[in-house]
Amino acid sequence: MGTSTNISFVDAIEKLGMNETSQGLKWVSQKEKENNEYIRLALEQADSFGAIAIYFRFFGDSNSPPRPQVYIYNLSELSLNPSKDAEIHHRLWNAGIVPYCFIFKASQILVYNCGLKPNWDHGTAEFITKAHDTISLLSDVQEKIKQYHARQFDSGLFWELEVNKNFKYGQSAYEQLLNQLKNVKAHIIEQVGYERAGLVKRVLMMLILIKYLEERKDENGKGALNPEEFYKGYNLENPTLEGVLKDADTFANMLHDLSSKEHFNGQIFDINDDELANLRQVDLVVFQHFVKGDASILPSSKYGLGQMSLWRLYQFNYLPIELISHIYEDFLADEDGKKKKGVVYTPPYLVQFLIDRCMSLNEPKEEFKVLDPACGSGIFLVGAFKRIIQWWRVRNNWAKPTKDNIDELKKLLKENIYGCDLEDEAVTLTSFSLGLALLDALSPKEIWKNVHFDKLVNNNLFSGDFFKTLYEEKLANDFDLIIGNPPFEERFTKWADIVNTSSKNNNAGRPEVPQKQIALLFLEQSFELLKEGGNTCLILPSGPVLYNTKVQDFRKYLFERNYFKKIFDFTPLRAKLFIGSSSSAKPPVVAVFAERKNPKGEVVQHLIFRRTKASSEKVEFEVDHYDIHPTLYNKALSVQGIWQANFMGGGRLHRVIEKIERATTLKSYLEDKKEKNGWKVAEGWKEAPNIPGIERAKALSKREFLTYEESIELEKLNSKYKADWITGFNYIVTSSFDENGIKETDTCTIEYFQTSSKKNKEIFRPPHLLIKESVSGTKIPVEFREDYITFKDKIIGIHAPEKEKEELQKLEGYLKNDSSVPLIWLSSGQVIGNREGVPIKDDILSLPFPQLKYNQIDKILLDDISLYYSDFRKRGEKSKILNPVNEDDLKSFGEIYCKILNSIYDNFKPLDAIIGKEFIAYPFILGSKPEIEIPETLEGVEEKLKKLIDHQASYNLWVKRIIKLYHKNIILLYKPNQKRYWLKSIAIRDADETFNDLYKQGK
Repeated sequence: MGTSTNISFVDAIEKLGMNETSQGLKWVSQKEKENNEYIRLALEQADSFGAIAIYFRFFGDSNSPPRPQVYIYNLSELSLNPSKDAEIHHRLWNAGIVPYCFIFKASQILVYNCGLKPNWDHGTAEFITKAHDTISLLSDVQEKIKQYHARQFDSGLFWELEVNKNFKYGQSAYEQLLNQLKNVKAHIIEQVGYERAGLVKRVLMMLILIKYLEERKDENGKGALNPEEFYKGYNLENPTLEGVLKDADTFANMLHDLSSKEHFNGQIFDINDDELANLRQVDLVVFQHFVKGDASILPSSKYGLGQMSLWRLYQFNYLPIELISHIYEDFLADEDGKKKKGVVYTPPYLVQFLIDRCMSLNEPKEEFKVLDPACGSGIFLVGAFKRIIQWWRVRNNWAKPTKDNIDELKKLLKENIYGCDLEDEAVTLTSFSLGLALLDALSPKEIWKNVHFDKLVNNNLFSGDFFKTLYEEKLANDFDLIIGNPPFEERFTKWADIVNTSSKNNNAGRPEVPQKQIALLFLEQSFELLKEGGNTCLILPSGPVLYNTKVQDFRKYLFERNYFKKIFDFTPLRAKLFIGSSSSAKPPVVAVFAERKNPKGEVVQHLIFRRTKASSEKVEFEVDHYDIHPTLYNKALSVQGIWQANFMGGGRLHRVIEKIERATTLKSYLEDKKEKNGWKVAEGWKEAPNIPGIERAKALSKREFLTYEESIELEKLNSKYKADWITGFNYIVTSSFDENGIKETDTCTIEYFQTSSKKNKEIFRPPHLLIKESVSGTKIPVEFREDYITFKDKIIGIHAPEKEKEELQKLEGYLKNDSSVPLIWLSSGQVIGNREGVPIKDDILSLPFPQLKYNQIDKILLDDISLYYSDFRKRGEKSKILNPVNEDDLKSFGEIYCKILNSIYDNFKPLDAIIGKEFIAYPFILGSKPEIEIPETLEGVEEKLKKLIDHQASYNLWVKRIIKLYHKNIILLYKPNQKRYWLKSIAIRDADETFNDLYKQGK
C-alpha cells in the first residue's frame, strides 16, 4: 500500500493553529456575511488579490477592527509553478497591504515576506522570487511551525523573532521606488543640465501620473486610459507613451489634450510656452528610456539601479494612490537632496491610523466636512475621501459605485473635502489624486472616460498661504474635522503675522505664540473653523505642545478653551516615524485630538508609543497599559511638567513633579550667589581658528615688518583673541571627563581663542567646580578642584571665594547623587525631545536646588527613570527594559507590591511566580493559606492570555493590557515576561490600581 505524500489544506492550516474555530481566520468566500466593516473591506481587497482567507491579529469585538497579518492561498491541487507564486508575492509587495502570505502546497507551506523586494530573472523574463521560508508538512519540524504559529501573530511576538529580522521598511515598494526615481531624476538632470532641473521634475511627475492612468484597471482589464487607442492619435507607428516622446511638440500636444479634458480640471498636465521651449532643447531619449523601464541605461555603480526594469518591478495597478504624495514631496527636494524647509512627508500608515481614529468606518456619516490646512499633495484628503466613499458603501448595503450613482460621489467630494497649500502644484496634484481615488471606487473603470469632475481648485482647494485664505474668509467655520501635518517652522509668514496680531487683539489675555512656532498658530486657528463639537487632529512638534516648559502659558490658553481629548505621543519614535529616502527631518511629534467644546471637568488621555520592532518597521502601533495616562484636566493646566512625568512612568511621579516645580532651581541659586557673594559661573574657552579675526591676527604676527596701522590692528586683535590665562596652562581633555571624573589633561598651546571667558576668568582658578554639559551616563560628570586648570566650552566652571568652598563641595555631592539625572528628565522636558536624548547645560541648570527630600517611593521612581526609562527613550527596541525578567526582578517587585498593600491590609505575601514561555503569573495571598488552587504551570492558559492581554483598539493600534484576577484571598497578576512589566516603579503603580479595584469592590 502506497503512502500519500499530500496533506489536506484543512490539516495544513490546523498545524499552524489557523483552524475553523480560530477567531483570527476569515474566509474570503464569507465576506458578504461579515458584519464587521473593517473585516469586510479587508476580505474584498484580499479577493482582488486571489487569496482565499486572511489571518488577522486577534480582535476583541466588532468595534475593534483587526489587522491582516497573513494572506492565505491554497494551491495544493495545482502542480508546482514557481512563477505564479512569485507573481503573488510581487503584487502584494507592490500593494504593501499585508506583511506575509502563506501559499499552501500539497506537502509544504511557502512563506513569503511581502516586505522584501522581488527578484527578476532576465533570462526567463519572469519573477523568480524564492520563498522567505518553507515549512515541510511531512516532517516533524515543530520549531519552524512554532515560529509561524497563529499565537505568534496573535500576541505580536512574531515581530520580535529572529526569523523576521529581514522585514525592513526600506525594502518596501514605496521606498524602493522612491530611491530609483531619485536616482533617475539625478541622472536625467545631469544629462540635460541643472538649469532645467525644475522641468525634469515636472515631466517625470507627469509621466508617473500617466502611468497611473494606464495601469489602474478593473477585474476585466478595463482602464481609464487605453494605451492602444489613446496613443494612436499621436504616433501611429509606435502608439505608446515612449512613441509620443519622439519630440517635444508631439508630447506637448498629448499633454494639452489631457489637460483640456474636463476630468482633468486640475490642469496637472498643463505645460506653458517657456517649458515647451526648454523641452525642445532636450534630447527626449532619456525620458523614453525612463517610460520604457530601461533602468540599465543608467550607470548602476553610481546610481545603484542594477539591471531591474522599472515598470516591471512596480505595478501601478497595485501601488496605493498615496504614493503620489510621497513622490511629489520627494521631488520638492533641491538638487543637493535637501528638503524644502518645513516640509515633512507623512507616512501612509500614520495617515491611516489618524483617519481611523477620526473617521471610524463603524460610524458612517452622511455629511462630514474635512479640511487639511496644509495639504501638500493631498495624502490626508485622499484618505478622508476614501473613507467617505466607504461610508457611502456601508450606508448603501456595500454597493459599488456605477454610472447610475456617480453624481452622488461627486457631490460628496464637492461638499466635504477642502484643502490649502502654499504650492500651486501641490494643490493641482491633490485635485488629481482625489480624482484617482474616485476612479478606484468606480466599476467598471472605463466609465471614468465619461465622468466630468467639478472644478476643485479655487473652490475646494486653495493655493497660497492658509492664513491669507483664513483672513479673506474663503473657508466657512462649519467643519467637522480639521486634519493634517502643518509645517513646524519657527517663523511667521506675512499673513500668519496678520492673523496672529488679529487673534491677540480680539482675545484678552491671549499669550504670544512661543518662538513664532507656526504649527501652534495652525492649531489655534483650526478651532476657529470648526462647528461646535467639531474636532481637530493635527500632527505637531512634541516639544512646543508638551515638553518645552517655556510654552506653558500658550498651552494653558488653548487647553482652557477647547477640550483636548487625546494626545498620541510619538516622541520615542522620532528616529523611525518619518524614516525614508525622502525625509531627512526626524522631528519628535504628537498627534493632538481636540474638540471645540468647554473642557470643564474632563480628562485628557496621554498615550506614549514606544519603539518596538513592529512600530519601527511601520507594521502597526502598540501602546502599553503603563503608557496610557489619564491626566486630570486641572493638572494639565497647572503642572507644566505633567507630560514628562507621564513619559517617565506616570502615577506617583505626578506628586514628584509638583514638588520639583515648587522648588527653586540651580540656575536661580547660582544667580543669587553671583550677585551677592561674587561667584563666577561660565563656560570654558572656544578655539575656532578659522574665523576672520583670528586668521588676520595670525597672518600679521608672522610678518617681519608691520606698518603703524597694522601694529595697532594686531594689538587690538591680540587683546581680543589672546588669553595668557589659558595659553601654557593645563586644560581638561573633554572626552576624558565622565561620571567617574577627569582622566586626562594636557598643556594648552593655542594662542588665539574665539571666546576665553575674559570677564569670568576666575572660573579657571580654585576652588572651582567643573560640570560637563553633555550627560550620557546615569550621573552628571562633575568634579571639585583645588588647582588651576582650564577647560573648553562644553564644561561649566563655577568659582567661589575660598571661604565658601564647602558650598561647592556640597553642590558636587548633590550633582553626583543618583537622583540628579532622573530629576533632569522630569524638570527640563527639553531632553525628552532632543535627538540624542542627552541632557545639556540648560537641563542641568533647571535642577531643583537646594536638594529636596524624597521618600522611599520617590527614590524607587527616580531610580527606574535613571536605570530604564531614559535608556528606553534612547535605545528603543534594543533597550534592556525589554529583556526577560530574572528572579531578582520578581522578588523585588513582590516585596514592593506587598509593602504598599500592607500599609492598609497588613498581611499580603507573594507566592512563587509561575513562569511560562511568554507570560508570568504572579500570585499574592492575603493571610497564610490560599482559599483556591494555584496553578503550577501556564500550560494551556497562555493562548487565552494573549487574546485577553492584546487588545486591538483600531485598525493599526494595539494596546498591551495586563490582567489582575481577584478571587477569595488571592490576587493573580498576569503579564508578559519582559522586565518593563515587573519594575519596582510598576509594582507601585500596580498596588495603587489594586487599591482602587478593591475599593470599588467594597473590600
